[in-house]
Amino acid sequence: MVLIRFIKRNILMYFRDSISVFFSLLTTIIILILMIAFLGESNINSTLNVLGIGADNERLHALCLVTTWTISGIIVVNAVTISMTMVGFMIRDEESHNLSAFLVAPVKRCIYVAGYIIAASFVSFIMCIFTFVLGEMYIGVIGGITTSFEEIAVVAVIIFSIIFSSASFVFLCASLVRTNSAYAGITSVISSIIGFLAAIYIPYGAMPGWLRNTIRFIPAFQGSSALREVLLSKDVQWFGCENMYKEEFSEYMGLIIRINNITFPVVGKIIYMILVGLALMCIATYVMAHRNLADR
Repeated sequence: MVLIRFIKRNILMYFRDSISVFFSLLTTIIILILMIAFLGESNINSTLNVLGIGADNERLHALCLVTTWTISGIIVVNAVTISMTMVGFMIRDEESHNLSAFLVAPVKRCIYVAGYIIAASFVSFIMCIFTFVLGEMYIGVIGGITTSFEEIAVVAVIIFSIIFSSASFVFLCASLVRTNSAYAGITSVISSIIGFLAAIYIPYGAMPGWLRNTIRFIPAFQGSSALREVLLSKDVQWFGCENMYKEEFSEYMGLIIRINNITFPVVGKIIYMILVGLALMCIATYVMAHRNLADR
């Protein structure tokens, strides 16, 4: 009961801040418009050069492919940035001494850790699903192939895994600082690089080798790759070129991840993100417990 009330309290704090909700939605729309307006045509042409011959119907599939590829990355960015906003409530609670009041209550610290993370995961899930629905509506309007119910179920699991690992990482970062100014510095750095780590602005194959070898182990990239593999497979397979070109294109765009010639399946990516999230949550709980003991 305490956990449920604490989760409800954090969720209401977010949705009562209408400005924060508005800018969360606005950021999604702006990124999508910018990607389509400035990079869309270039990405469409490069896709046709590799996979198609430039026919009108192939151009439509290329447009849907590029749009879905962008939306998948935006979902990952939302999962991280909204989690940062939600977990930021813990820093506010600490500065206002509300957290100290919570911790003196006869409740285990893991309850509060779970409360912040679950609330962040719940709100992020709602906003990410909204982003996904917005993208599907756009693809439907332009005449593309929308996602099937079976694929939607898989997408929901992937989004949950992305959010859980992101919220756990953000919570660990928050457990290492005590002030809003310090946390704001961390969030500004993460916000600046998450687009590159999720391979939104630059395709995975266009990155330097050392960067590819690094980000393929980052849960944010694993999540964007899993989403793209599920959502883009129908568009990639539609083109009539040889499977060799489709496979090379999929790896270049980050749909598939290979490590030592072993391809990560979607299930493997989901399990990896959940395990990393659990490990980060345990570390964050340990850090908070020992920090509070040191303050006594």
